[in-house]
Amino acid sequence: MPSQNLKSTPIPRFISLLLVASLLYLPNAEGIGVNWGTAASHPLPPHKVVELLKSNGIAKVKLSDADPLILQSLSGSNIRVTVGIPNSMLRGLNSSLKAAESWVHDNLTRFVSDGASRVLVDYVAVGEEPFLQTYGDQFHPFLVGAATNIQAALFKAKLSERVKVVTPCSFDAFTSDSNPLSKSQFRPDVNKTMLELVTFLNRHQSPFFVTVSPFQSYIKNKNLSLDFALFRQTPHAKNSTRRTYKNLFDLSYNTIVSSLSNSGFPQMEIVIGQIGWPTDGSPNATSSLAEEFTKGLINHLHSKSAKPSNHQDLPTEIYILSLLDEDKRNISTGNFERHWGVFTFDGQAKYQVDLGQGSKNLANAKDVQYLSSKWCVVNNNKDLSNASALAWEACAGADCTALSLGGSCFNLSWPGNISYAFNSYYQQRDQNSESCDFGGLGLITSVDPSDDACRFSIGLRTSSALSVLHRSSVFCWIISPAITMVLWLLTERL
Repeated sequence: MPSQNLKSTPIPRFISLLLVASLLYLPNAEGIGVNWGTAASHPLPPHKVVELLKSNGIAKVKLSDADPLILQSLSGSNIRVTVGIPNSMLRGLNSSLKAAESWVHDNLTRFVSDGASRVLVDYVAVGEEPFLQTYGDQFHPFLVGAATNIQAALFKAKLSERVKVVTPCSFDAFTSDSNPLSKSQFRPDVNKTMLELVTFLNRHQSPFFVTVSPFQSYIKNKNLSLDFALFRQTPHAKNSTRRTYKNLFDLSYNTIVSSLSNSGFPQMEIVIGQIGWPTDGSPNATSSLAEEFTKGLINHLHSKSAKPSNHQDLPTEIYILSLLDEDKRNISTGNFERHWGVFTFDGQAKYQVDLGQGSKNLANAKDVQYLSSKWCVVNNNKDLSNASALAWEACAGADCTALSLGGSCFNLSWPGNISYAFNSYYQQRDQNSESCDFGGLGLITSVDPSDDACRFSIGLRTSSALSVLHRSSVFCWIISPAITMVLWLLTERL
């Protein structure tokens, strides 16, 4: 990893060398990347996202798949890329080397060939947290076989020296209730597969990608304080036998390091594939706290005194979750899942943090193409006795997570919350006039109903090839528990 630039100062040469050597172990801006997800009804066009990455000096990006439009937009950008293979493909790749060779040929070979326009792919991420406890054994039994076949396909394509195979692992793949933490290990039901995976990674000198989930850990564990999660200086540190932890990140990281060490891999390189703090959809999910967490994390990683483990220094490569909000992201674990972005869905910075741009403020996306300045709201001149049921239907097919308890739009009074539900549905359907009917209760207006806290969004003009919205259905009746809670709160406040 390139070292940070040192100011020119008249110091002895040997001291300069020592300083440079020490900086090699600290993550600079080039060690900080972002996750670029595409679970959005109206995604920002790929070329705009690449402009956003470059204008903010973001040098690394992790993708959830191998979308050819996105890879094409990254050509010649000099941005280092991790390409993803979704869990749904693991079974097929496990059973067929030919399928793996076809995947490498179709998704890598044509993009990474030498030349000024090539894509700088560092990793292929086989699977996306396949060890998640909620998945059971749906994916992980096929993981190592799929990774092995992809590795063989890379070798055949003469890419194995350039591209490493990795697997992003979820934090719940480890036992985190061990005391002391030095006894941490892999979860018993996935221990065999995890051992096979880390053996495979070690053999091919690939790093161990893992998610660290401080926000989820905080909301699930009443014994963890917000100060502890946000790197705040506090005397209330957490003890584990002879070690004292001053923040949740170090506690989590040492769980990972100890698990790997206890499995026989104490020096395996660790990459934090996902870490972040959401900005909406839950209590304590705000932009100000996300800024505090992200700045605290980066400052901590740059700290010379920070060393949470006896075995390893802090990681030198991390990927922030995430670059942009995604309004179609799965919310089974919480409504905050759609609000991880440092930037809003349309590329506007929510807060300020150094992702590579230095002391300058984050640059927003430029020349974004929106739909018309129109919103769908409740017609107050109509009988609104049926408005609640219609809002339920709207939220079932749109994104109402900002109406959640603690969300930015939770304090909207009636019928403003109904209008928010109507508008979300209307914008996701490209402002089709029929999508603002709602039994005659909807009204299209050119007056922005947003207030200081709650934004009524306008959709983006997006090619149909980029949108994952299922326009064929009028309403989506598969309602997650998280959305059910939003709808219940909305009804209770009518």
